[in-house]
Amino acid sequence: MNPIKVNHLKFSYDLETDVVNDVSFTVEKGSYTTLIGHNGSGKSTIAKLLIGLLEKGSGEILIDDLELTEANLDVIRRKIGIVFQNPDNQFIGATVRDDIAFGLENHQVDPALMDDIINNYAARVDMSKYLDQEPTRLSGGQKQRVAIAGVLAMKPEILILDEATSMLDPEGKSEINALVNALHKEYGMTILSITHDIEEVKKSDHVLIMFEGKIVKDGLPSEIMIDEKEMISLKLDAPFSVKLANALKRRGIVLKETLDTERMVAELCLLRSKK
Repeated sequence: MNPIKVNHLKFSYDLETDVVNDVSFTVEKGSYTTLIGHNGSGKSTIAKLLIGLLEKGSGEILIDDLELTEANLDVIRRKIGIVFQNPDNQFIGATVRDDIAFGLENHQVDPALMDDIINNYAARVDMSKYLDQEPTRLSGGQKQRVAIAGVLAMKPEILILDEATSMLDPEGKSEINALVNALHKEYGMTILSITHDIEEVKKSDHVLIMFEGKIVKDGLPSEIMIDEKEMISLKLDAPFSVKLANALKRRGIVLKETLDTERMVAELCLLRSKK
């Protein structure tokens, strides 16, 4: 059973141009899958379709083999947690504690159990000391940590990140990417991250690339991200490590590793020591 399976999905905002055009893909259970594409490629529209915020034009969306329909919408939304681009749009409570509690209240969790759940997930995202602060006083990275804690507290089977780091500075982006990787390893949760962050893609298990409304690449990052010319043709940036490997190759230095920067450095040091 695949947590997410999409078959021949189509969607148009104006009923004329398909923003999502005959898209099919699967996300394997327990995988960390990234979906990337140029601005306007349709990737964020996919996120909204998967949770029923937009109604598909045609095709099929299956969550745990259950078709996404109006009748099944509530059941499916209990399986999926989503973190959006702007955490401010997800804050409801006056404090961090209240905000994490909001989702639990919607899921009718026993109030007597809430404090332990809130404390647990605040600790998991390293936000325990901020529980009584106003969310508006937090940094961008801290706000996303709170948003993730609120989603995790509801124990979804699938976590969707919709450009969750795009509004953060490099430090905040690095913190959230490290947190998501740690949570993935800890929980074994199925994660679909819609992103423009090439460095995040390198660390994922699987990558899907959208171009002009279609899935044009589907596979392992180690197979897909190493072709710098193809990445540029798809209006995407190649990873820094790939650019570096290609620059070294032009100077006659060929490395076996092209995606892992640390291994590349180790390989260069080994080559230097042999001279």
